[in-house]
Amino acid sequence: MQNNEVLEERIAMRIAKATDALQQSFELAPRLVTAAKQLTDCILNDGKILVIGTGSSAAIGQIFAAHLMHRFERDRPGLPAIALNADAITMSSLTDESRSEKYSRQVKALGKAGDSMLIVSATGTRSSLVQSVVAAHELELPVVALTGGDGGEISPLLNYGDTEIRVHSDHPTTVREQHLMLVHCLSELIDLQIFG
Repeated sequence: MQNNEVLEERIAMRIAKATDALQQSFELAPRLVTAAKQLTDCILNDGKILVIGTGSSAAIGQIFAAHLMHRFERDRPGLPAIALNADAITMSSLTDESRSEKYSRQVKALGKAGDSMLIVSATGTRSSLVQSVVAAHELELPVVALTGGDGGEISPLLNYGDTEIRVHSDHPTTVREQHLMLVHCLSELIDLQIFG
C-alpha cells in the first residue's frame, strides 16, 4: 500500500492537469458561443438536438440532453433534445454487424431538416460516432462536436456549418472533465439566449 505522501502527490498531479486544461479552455469561448447560437437557432426554428456519445462521454451527452429537456439552473419550459444512447432496448437489440450503425440509423430515422447533432467524444475514434456524422451530413444537419486530443476521425469529417470544440489534452479523463464543463456552458448560453 502506498504511503499518504505518494497518494497526495498523485492527487496534486491530477488537479494540476485538470487546472491546466481548464486554463486552456478560455480560448474555446468563441467556439462555445458559435455552437450555442447554432443550437439555439435550431431550437427556435422548431428543430431538435440529437445528442450522441459512447462510454463515459455518453453520460455527458445525457446530462446535456437532461439540462435542455428539464432544467439547467432555473425552472423553464423543456427544450427538444434526445440522447440517442439512452435507449437501453435499442442499444441491446443490436447485432454485432449493426453496432457500428447504432447511432447513424437513429440519426437517419429521427433527424429532419432543421435539427442539429451534438456529439461528445474524448478520442473521436469510434466507428459508430464517425458514421453518425456522415449520416447527419447526408440529412444536412449541422454538427457540434466536443472532441479532444487531435480530434480523431471525427474532426476531418466536419465541414462548413459544423463547430468543433476541441479540448487540447491527450488524456481522455481530462478531456471528459472539460467536456462536462463545456456542456454546462452550452446549457447556460442556450438558456440565456432563449429565456434571458
